[in-house]
Formats: sequence, structure tokens, C-alpha cells
Amino acid sequence: MKNDSTYHHGNLKDSLIETALIMVKKNGIKSLTLRDLTKEVGASRSAIYRHFESKDTLIKAVIKAAFEKLDNSISVDIAESDDEINSFRKIGINYIKFAIDNPNIYRMMFGHEVGIQREESCDIENEEEAIGFHKLIALVQKAQDNGLFKEDNAILQATIIWSMMHGLSNLLIDGHVIIKDNLDDLFDLSLSTIINGMKKTN
Repeated sequence: MKNDSTYHHGNLKDSLIETALIMVKKNGIKSLTLRDLTKEVGASRSAIYRHFESKDTLIKAVIKAAFEKLDNSISVDIAESDDEINSFRKIGINYIKFAIDNPNIYRMMFGHEVGIQREESCDIENEEEAIGFHKLIALVQKAQDNGLFKEDNAILQATIIWSMMHGLSNLLIDGHVIIKDNLDDLFDLSLSTIINGMKKTN
């Protein structure tokens, strides 16, 4: 067992969150207990409560960290991109690959088991709390401004694209679609079908 003084530089909070994510990734959100977490990190229960007042508070921090990892994995520089279709493709492929690589974390993020904690910690209307979704909205808006997409509600169009990515992700990680070796082609067909419906017509 490690001594609490190991974390006197203030890195215990980050260690708790990262270790909790590892536990969730391996065995799902139900596996996350404070007792097992203290064993993994090598800290006392009282040390955890100095950073998180309850397990719910910890779970909220873990959910936020998971969304940050997803946002980082799908990040594209919209300002620098001159090919919106390729940017949509990068976001979508990386989004689905994140789900495939982290199925238990993905289920925690979007499932019902910790839905209350998710709603309390991640407001989709808040750009700072839903960076990835708002980047998708900005990319849709850019596609409209450049004449690729027809003028429409950018939030609704972004939601349609996200729904496709989310639906494919769930089908893949739950084993309902067994074509992971042909993921790029599957996504390209799905994306082109949606984009063709959004394209601006002369």
C-alpha cells in the first residue's frame, strides 16, 4: 500500500480519475467501487474524500474525463480545413474507433446506468462541456457557408450526423454489426447517404 504522502504534490485527484477510467474500461462502471479504487491507487478512503465528497462526485469527474478523451480523439482543426467532407470523415471514423476501443467507457458515457450523473456534469448546450458536438455544429455551419450544405438548422444537421455515428458505434460494440474489418467503407457509405440529403441543390 502506498503512503498518502506519495501524492503531496497534488496529483492524487488525477490519479484517482485515470485509475477509475482504467477500471471502467476493463470491467464496466459497475466495477467501480471506492474500496477497489483505494487499493489500485494506494491511498486511504479519507484521502479520496478530500478530493471527492461522494462517489457520485467521482463518477461525474470520470464522465467528464471520458468526454475529454473522446473530444481529443475526434478533434479536427476546422479553421484550417478546406475539405469539410474529409473533416466529417475524420471525426466519424475516430468517434467510432473510440467506441470500439473503449466499449465499457462508451457505455458509461451514453448509457442509462449513470445517466443522472452525466446530465448533471455534461450540458450539451454548453460549448465548454460538449466541445466535440459544438465542433461538429461549427463544421456543419462551415459546410453551409461554403455552399456544400443547404441552409438549415445547423444544430439539427449536426445531430443527424452524430446520430449516425452513435448508432453505428452502438451496433458495433454490442455485436449487432460484425464488419469491423470494413469499417471505413461502412462509414463512408453512411456519411455519403446523409450528406447527399443535406447537399445544397442549384
